[in-house]
Amino acid sequence: MDVKTRWNATYKMLEVALKYRKVFERMTEEWLPFMNYFRQKDDKGKERIGPPNDDDWEISKAFVHFLKKFYDATLELSASKSPTSQLLYQTMIALQVEIDRKRHDDSNPILKEVACAIKLKFDKCWGNWNDINPLIFIGNILDPRNKLQMMKVIVKKLGGTPTSVKEFVDSVKQSLVTLWMEYKGINDILNVESQDMQIECDDGYGGTSGGGGPGCSLCDELFDDVEAQNEEEQLQEISNEVDKYLADEIEKRSNQSFNLLEWWKGSETRYPILSMIAKDVFSIPCSTVASESAFSLGKRIVDPFKSSLSPKMVEALVCTSDWLRAEEFSFWKDPTDDDLELYKEIEEIEKNANVSQDRSNTSSSPPSTLV
Repeated sequence: MDVKTRWNATYKMLEVALKYRKVFERMTEEWLPFMNYFRQKDDKGKERIGPPNDDDWEISKAFVHFLKKFYDATLELSASKSPTSQLLYQTMIALQVEIDRKRHDDSNPILKEVACAIKLKFDKCWGNWNDINPLIFIGNILDPRNKLQMMKVIVKKLGGTPTSVKEFVDSVKQSLVTLWMEYKGINDILNVESQDMQIECDDGYGGTSGGGGPGCSLCDELFDDVEAQNEEEQLQEISNEVDKYLADEIEKRSNQSFNLLEWWKGSETRYPILSMIAKDVFSIPCSTVASESAFSLGKRIVDPFKSSLSPKMVEALVCTSDWLRAEEFSFWKDPTDDDLELYKEIEEIEKNANVSQDRSNTSSSPPSTLV
């Protein structure tokens, strides 16, 4: 059934109805009660619209083709068990291109009017590049199948000039470099703290500190030069890691077995700082709600009759539903390292429990007597 406030319900209704077009046409010709239904007035005294004619079917077909783009995009961006940050911007641009195409299509005036209304709302969120969170661009760049090439293609498709393409790409790259510097600084601080703790441990066991302490004022100028040289090399390292990633060959999109998270896990030694950024960026969901569940009332949906429930109760219902629908846990299905570690801990606990039980039985049994 159609729900006026949910376009996805309209899409599903039209998609199913199109499959039964010939059935509706035959009912129009042969089944009198079907035609009488449309000749009667509804509860408000208005005449019912229908039955659908050829023009209605063609309009419905066009709407299904148009709404399917949004339906697929919603399912893709609301995935809860895979990264989605790298998909957001390119998906929004693909939708924008589709909306613009329908806006200039005079063959279907009704769909054109709808596309124009959608465009007004769409531009409020995605019409200005400067208003978009830079992390959305960075997430797209950190997909080794895209890198900066996707950004260039997007700007060109939106009518950008070569100058605007270069300016936009340079600004996005600079955002990535700036973020890299922040992560590099945090990583350096952690390394220094780790080294200081190691030195303290060494001194505690009788180690001696090296020279270069107070009284070495003659070397201060050299120390300043060393720090300056170190900062210069760090800047060069920034350029090397970011530029190296962007200059390396793009992964082929035709590779169906490509796994984004596995790729960055395997590239951790090659891009140590970028891999840290990727881990944090890809952990950000595009949607705070698993919207792929919103297309079926049999899944995680709070219907209008339960909309007054407290957030805590809704969370409990959703979690319980997930647990009940979850697949049975099995170590025979490609166990991870964490699964194996848990299994070992369980075995160890069970082993210790058996040992304790044996000792308890031995101590409680009466001593044997010789007759």
